[in-house]
Amino acid sequence: MRICLCLRGAGKILELLRRELPEDEVLECSPQEISDIARDVDVLVPLVAHVGDGALASPCLRLVQQFGAGLDGVDVVAASRHGVYVANVPSGETANADSVAELAILLMLALARRLPRAQQNLRMRRLGAPMGTTLRDKSAAIVGFGGIGRALARRLRAFGVRILAVSRHGPRGDEREADLHVPVSGLHEVLRQADFVIVATPLDEETRGLIGREAFASMKQGALLINVARGPVIDRDALLEALGSGKIGGAGLDVFWEEPPDPGDPLFSFEVVATPHIGGATDVSLLEIAREVSANVERLRRGDVLRNCVNASSIDPAALRRKADGTRSAHGAEKT
Repeated sequence: MRICLCLRGAGKILELLRRELPEDEVLECSPQEISDIARDVDVLVPLVAHVGDGALASPCLRLVQQFGAGLDGVDVVAASRHGVYVANVPSGETANADSVAELAILLMLALARRLPRAQQNLRMRRLGAPMGTTLRDKSAAIVGFGGIGRALARRLRAFGVRILAVSRHGPRGDEREADLHVPVSGLHEVLRQADFVIVATPLDEETRGLIGREAFASMKQGALLINVARGPVIDRDALLEALGSGKIGGAGLDVFWEEPPDPGDPLFSFEVVATPHIGGATDVSLLEIAREVSANVERLRRGDVLRNCVNASSIDPAALRRKADGTRSAHGAEKT
């Protein structure tokens, strides 16, 4: 099979997939090349790239397999129409959730202890400042209580943090991982209590702009905001206003509205600690995700049911048949 990563320079991921799939050809392309490369590959791995109708219409393409959880850049409806499976690797099934949770804590601590200012004072040979705050006895609102949110909650317990969870539907059954767990309708009430707000929810039409002007208005004065989800879950203009007015004390960002972000973005003139979308980029996380991705490629090769396929029930059977015919025509019957 031919498998293409939709990002040039993803060296470690490329290395891992080539190791796990030694009999296959694993390529990489730029986001601008996706529609062209899709004409002659079996599997696309989008990473942070957009995969739209043009690429999905390829007669060869059979699977869009995300290297991780986020599928906000994939047109799943068009994929189903064209007979292309779409699958991901949920955070809770690998070390990805643990890795992202650890990064969220890093950002929390960096903001709480005012790390950028501390580093500046070190260069100025000034000791004992700035004064920071502790996590102990603080309240943290975790917006999105899936694999990442729960991994974060377990770790924050050790810091003496009160856990306030917000999820789409609220608690189901016995909930002991949070001190308070509410559905998204209770978001603003939770925000009023939180010293830290950590965004860990998937991006979809319901969560796009979820943290906007009304949400910021509900937050405590000086609250600290961390985003390890997707940039557009937060309204960028509203964030700029909240930072500029001092409504929030700072932001820790691992994700952005356009990636990579512009180093000259006005956001960076405020109390912002940022990392370049590295939440899941750890040794164990990447290895475990690579193995899950490779296992799904093997299932596709054998014709088995794919794991974590988000459009299995909506895919067009006629399109699947056309896809099989197109694949045989393009690659030869031995490749199907």
